[in-house]
Amino acid sequence: MTNCLHKTRSTMMSVVATFLVVLSCDGAENEANGPSIKDAFASVQRRGRPYKTFYNNYVAPHAILEKDIVFTAHQDGQGRPIIDAYDIKKKTWLGPVRASDHGLGADTHGNPSITIDTGGHLHIFFGCHGDAMKHVRSTTPYDISRWEEMPNPTPRATYPQSMRMADGSIYLFYRAGVHPASWSLRTSKDDGNSWSKPEPIIEMRRNFPDRKAASYNAFVPGADYKTVHCFWVYKDDSPGGNKRKYTGMHEAVYRYNMYYAKRTSGGQWVAADGTVMSDLPVNKPFCDKHAMFLNSGDEFTAPTRIVVGDDDTPYIRIRLGVTDWKRGKVIIPDHYKFASPVEGKWQVYGEMRDELPDLVKRLLMSAGPAAFGGPQPNKWFIHYKEGPPEDTNATSIWLGHIEEGYAMRQDGPAKSPQN
Repeated sequence: MTNCLHKTRSTMMSVVATFLVVLSCDGAENEANGPSIKDAFASVQRRGRPYKTFYNNYVAPHAILEKDIVFTAHQDGQGRPIIDAYDIKKKTWLGPVRASDHGLGADTHGNPSITIDTGGHLHIFFGCHGDAMKHVRSTTPYDISRWEEMPNPTPRATYPQSMRMADGSIYLFYRAGVHPASWSLRTSKDDGNSWSKPEPIIEMRRNFPDRKAASYNAFVPGADYKTVHCFWVYKDDSPGGNKRKYTGMHEAVYRYNMYYAKRTSGGQWVAADGTVMSDLPVNKPFCDKHAMFLNSGDEFTAPTRIVVGDDDTPYIRIRLGVTDWKRGKVIIPDHYKFASPVEGKWQVYGEMRDELPDLVKRLLMSAGPAAFGGPQPNKWFIHYKEGPPEDTNATSIWLGHIEEGYAMRQDGPAKSPQN
């Protein structure tokens, strides 16, 4: 491996630390074989047990790129938001810093979403599972050392997903309550000081006999940050009542099919088959007819990796299979499909198509979701693993670049502030 060792001294208000910082040059090879704990930049423990530090797709993003700095956000062992910053040019780290004392403890639904406004102030949305979403903002642009509390953007929410658009507005997507509640959008045109009324987009149970029909949605900004891509799965909260083939498992596994819609630069939602979503929020019959591009039958589904090409074409890698989490039993082993629109029509493949752009192919196979910000497809991604072999009591977090490798601290992953 080529020597990429860099030394730096980083001093922050309330955080003073010296790190030897390495950007691993063999990141592509490490990704194929699995990164080691030395490649991680952070580590989280909760009472000696590994801990989910973020959601891969349903709370997003956990990393943003702005002015050659990658800002990251994850939970500590008490569910509080922890922020780090990696300077790409200097190859130095700042942080970790705790942005708030509020946390949901062992409930990983409280995970933070991070974005940045036009003035460079960072925003963290977090700490909600069906109740008020918390919001804090950095007091100084591009500085993670100090934070101020902001009014709650919405009184009931789960799964915040935020992004800054080309016109400077901040989009905040979320589920507006419990499982079957609508997935909605609020926007801010004044850098997060105030928010619009909610715009419900998808509510599978609306005007539908099954009042427990729900969905899990992932929203990703378009290549020019004027559009938004949305993928979702159907969540069946009543699998027994709906006479599913596999019953008696943990309620969270009953997720089926794959759906897609796009928000145009003019603010109009269009389903996978090109049908305009004029009567919002759309329900399950509409979604099954116009937005579904993969029918998974009895198998469970999840969006594993979403990539947006430089021409604003969305690509997705989808996991299918049936695993009983309660009993640790694999009924249908996990397997994967790939999908993208071809000449306006969605196509699903059992293997990756050779004609896809090389960068897209590589990113579809990377370990975690992309950072938001910067040109698409974004080469930076972030992921975690609970209890890796090197430290089975910790959750390790990696920040990677598909070409340059992992940004890591040579002294080992940083621990979250404990007090």
